[in-house]
Amino acid sequence: MSKQIEIHIAELVAANENSVITTSGVGSCVVIVLYDRLVRIGGMAHAILPHKREGEDSSLYHRDELGRVFAKYVDQAVEMLIDEIKVLGGNPQHLVAKLVGGAHMFVLLEGDKHGIGWENTESAREVLARCGVPVETEVVGGTVGRNVRFDCSTGIVEITTKV
Repeated sequence: MSKQIEIHIAELVAANENSVITTSGVGSCVVIVLYDRLVRIGGMAHAILPHKREGEDSSLYHRDELGRVFAKYVDQAVEMLIDEIKVLGGNPQHLVAKLVGGAHMFVLLEGDKHGIGWENTESAREVLARCGVPVETEVVGGTVGRNVRFDCSTGIVEITTKV
């Protein structure tokens, strides 16, 4: 029987093949799933903003009893998730990524061409490319919320759309 781990907004967790990781309420946030299929180790991050602002405190790193780690920003979440997967025995060179979310959920502000969902998705793509992790699949954009379920034993990500 698989261990069920639920993460919330601004959290991440890495786990082995005995785990299923879920999150819900994914709108403009972006969920980054990383998976090393050779050793069946992966992880999920539910990031809310594209990147830390200049001068902002980044010392908010903490871990709870289930192994979940705080991960508010996409750029930090990707790097932290790779580190967490390495600790469990995953190889960064074998990782593939799946992206979910980045929806257009809010009215655009004056001067904002794309919206925060688009910015979150672009940030994830950029950081993953810089880390050498290919994006295998994307279910991003649109105007609906989603729930995400990731089975670490198979690498399958199931997405439920909420309208």
